[in-house]
Amino acid sequence: MAKTIALPEELYSELLEVKRESGAETFAEVVEMLLSIYRRHRVEELKKAIERLKLSDEEVEKVEEVVREARGRSWW
Repeated sequence: MAKTIALPEELYSELLEVKRESGAETFAEVVEMLLSIYRRHRVEELKKAIERLKLSDEEVEKVEEVVREARGRSWW
């Protein structure tokens, strides 16, 4: 089922520009693309943090478990 959202005019204009530049046919495609980029960025930032912290394999497994659990939450 489709949902309607309200955006300020300036944000709509930016979203329209991204739609045109990306070649997306629908705003849904643009939103999917932006969410995908956001998720990849989050994963990369987590990997960088783990590297900086020099976590043990066991600690890395714990972090991955927390991330898996968090992905199931509607607010994450």
